[in-house]
Order: sequence, then C-alpha cells, then structure tokens
Amino acid sequence: AAYKSTKNSNYLVAAEKGIDFLLTAQYANGGWPQYYPDKSGYRHQITFNDNAMVNVMNLMWDISKSKKDTEVVNTKYKSMAVTAFNKGIDVILKTQITSPSGKKTAWCAQHNEVTLLPALARAYELPSISGSESVGVTRILMMVENPSAAVKQAVKDAVEWFNTAKIVGYTTQKVTLAGSPDGFDVVVVPAAGNIMWARFYDLSTGLPFFCGRDGVK
Repeated sequence: AAYKSTKNSNYLVAAEKGIDFLLTAQYANGGWPQYYPDKSGYRHQITFNDNAMVNVMNLMWDISKSKKDTEVVNTKYKSMAVTAFNKGIDVILKTQITSPSGKKTAWCAQHNEVTLLPALARAYELPSISGSESVGVTRILMMVENPSAAVKQAVKDAVEWFNTAKIVGYTTQKVTLAGSPDGFDVVVVPAAGNIMWARFYDLSTGLPFFCGRDGVK
C-alpha cells in the first residue's frame, strides 16, 4: 500500500523480502512455526495461536488472487503463494483433532511440527481443543475453491463440534480478588440465554477447563 501511494521502490522490496521470509519459514508439511529460525521453547511448533498461521495463509491467498494491494509484487509469487496455501490446507486437515470416540473435532492452538499432535506452549496453554483459533482455521478451509470431499467433511465436522461445545446460560465477569497480581479474577456466572465458547477444551472429555500460569488444569 505504501509503494502504491509513493512509488518508493524500497517499500516494494521490503514487502517482497517479507514474503520470501514467510515462504522460507513454511515447513515441508505445510505448517508455519510461531518464529523462524528461532526454535527455542515452543516457537518451533505449528502455530494457530493468535491466528498466526491463518494470517499467513490469508496473505498467500491475497497474493494468489492479486488482492489487497498485492498485485504490485513480482508475478512469480502468485504460483508460489498457491503452492504454500495448498500445503497449509493439507496440514490443517492432518492436524484436525479426533476425539476418543473417533469423531473429528477442531484444532489445538499449537501442534508439534513432526507428530502433528496437540502440543504444550506457555504454562497455561495445555494441549487442548481451541474454541478460539479453530474459528480462523475453519474459515480458511471454507475459502478453498472447488473443495475436495476431505475439506468439506473437515468443515462439517468442525461446525458440528462448535455446536456441541457451546456453553449456554453463562457468561464471564471480572471480580475483585485480594492478593491477585492484577487485583481481580475472571469468574463464570449464570446469564440466561447467553451463549459462549471456552478457549480450552479437554482432549479426553471434551469439557471446557481453566488453567492459570501455574499450569494446573
């Protein structure tokens, strides 16, 4: 956008360097890590958290379609973006979590880049099904043109999980809590007719759970 308004080639060069970086950072299986090349801690995991991978795939989609100012980048990036996007779809299908009963559900905020299993990140980000990140992942699947039967089924399974995972009749609110570093805590209280979803769902039971920075579920 800056290049289009100023014609300063430095901006276009910088944008293309950013695209090069994202293409280089993608794993062979299609996933993107939170950081690259820093693999310390949990940074190497395939990261849906905060829509990290979803944002990259949206950019790749835009480049492939010459949308949102991306028509100014070198045309060589169009085919590269298509390939990167399709590889991302492949790993999304492979990381969709299967419940103990054998039903496909949704996704964890982060997955191991080798085993593709749900993974631990920060102390309170336990392996789980994410009620937040899974929304963006599902929307990415719904962008696919001429979707395969596998893509269609993944979307149907995710939507079915969202319907079964919704919490009816409750909401959250802040309450004063003496001794808390923030001076407050967030609690769940009854709220007739309200519908919400949890951030974390247990992989075994499918129930929502809370977890603080002590890592205790």
